[in-house]
Amino acid sequence: MSKKILVLGGSYFTGRVFVMVASQKGYELTVVNRGRFSVKSYENVTEYACDRHDYQTVSKLPLEKEYDAVVDFCAYAPGDIENLWSYLPCSVRRYIYISTADVHEKTAGIRNEESPMMSEGGADQVQSYTYNKMLLEKELFVSTRQHDAEYVVLRPTFIYGPFNYAPRESYYIKKIIEGTSLPVPKETSGKFQMVFVKDVANAIVSCIEEEKAANQAYILSAPEVLDYQSFIRLLKSISDLPFTVEELPLKEIIEKNIPLPFPLTEADNELFTGEKITKDLPFQYSSLQENMKFTYENFRSVYQK
Repeated sequence: MSKKILVLGGSYFTGRVFVMVASQKGYELTVVNRGRFSVKSYENVTEYACDRHDYQTVSKLPLEKEYDAVVDFCAYAPGDIENLWSYLPCSVRRYIYISTADVHEKTAGIRNEESPMMSEGGADQVQSYTYNKMLLEKELFVSTRQHDAEYVVLRPTFIYGPFNYAPRESYYIKKIIEGTSLPVPKETSGKFQMVFVKDVANAIVSCIEEEKAANQAYILSAPEVLDYQSFIRLLKSISDLPFTVEELPLKEIIEKNIPLPFPLTEADNELFTGEKITKDLPFQYSSLQENMKFTYENFRSVYQK
């Protein structure tokens, strides 16, 4: 019997790729989102255009009586999970929440699932977003107990791949296609890791399928550690177009507020171990080289005139 999955969000980037993967697996998917980018053309997908905060409309949606799992891509503010659950006209066996690896407090070295969580938010938008994600994780733990359900929390680091609307890898790929120089810091100690969007989708599938995933949290982070120099080398190895690099002093980048996409200093490092999920579940990370080449080719078809 195919799994019945309720997807909240799922029209932009990671959610869209998950819907594609889950559809190919034959899952019966009910997708609830605001309808800006439809996914109803995929097989086995029923889509309802509805804001999750419109609780009266949510309560009247003709959903299935029971779902094997909810996959929530769009809970951002405290109350989003608890309030929604109060109005869902269905029962749920497992609630999978897509959080972020940055709910773990920034510390020296590599963070894992046992690393301390954020203790307070911050003034800027990114810190507020991350802190709210942490609060929503706590909300999920309480709500699943109250509703006799299981939870899974997935905490990805930088996600890359086709459909990515965040200007990370696409920031540089677009410049390659346009023939403009790629700005990089001349002296930097910042390091980071990434995870391919389809790997995230496959991790969600494993968390739907495997009993061992119940009531677990998993960081999703491929093992390769990158910095600006190694990332540029990666781009050179996959690009079929020549490009130039413009090295800028770190001081100039900071003073001019040049929006580079990755950590600049050691204090901003984004380093994690994503090993736990590979030990618990039948899941492995795929090739960074192959995935970035696929991503480059996808964005080239978008940006090339």
